[in-house]
Amino acid sequence: MDKPCVLLADDNEATCILITALLRSEFTVEVARDGGEAIEKLKQRQYAAIVLDLLMPLVDGYAVLEFLRSEHPHLLGRVLVVTAALSPRDTERVKQYDVCGMVAKPFDVDALFHAVRQCAGDPGEPLRGPLITGGMLLLLAEVLRRV
Repeated sequence: MDKPCVLLADDNEATCILITALLRSEFTVEVARDGGEAIEKLKQRQYAAIVLDLLMPLVDGYAVLEFLRSEHPHLLGRVLVVTAALSPRDTERVKQYDVCGMVAKPFDVDALFHAVRQCAGDPGEPLRGPLITGGMLLLLAEVLRRV
């Protein structure tokens, strides 16, 4: 059985590695390094969920949200914003898009995994993953940062 596919749009390589490792027990993950690449991928494929950073070079996450609002408004309910930029102003701005949810970086591993499952439309089953704790995630992030 094919796993549902998640689009992860984030310019931070360590974050992409961590989130991909976290989700791969239940999802196939495609990565876009900026909003422009994310928009191109969204034109070509349907995704079970979209994990979106707001602050990316070239084309930011807000441009992706605007693209979805104008071209695929039904997909906004599958977007999980995962970003360090969650000021009250940003939070209010993101809420205007009626996304599935918002998670601040640094994130709790279990909360992120559960939020992605909810955005993908599968909140009911017991979690099979992740097999990584928050402490392990921080250690792994530190190792990746030094590489």
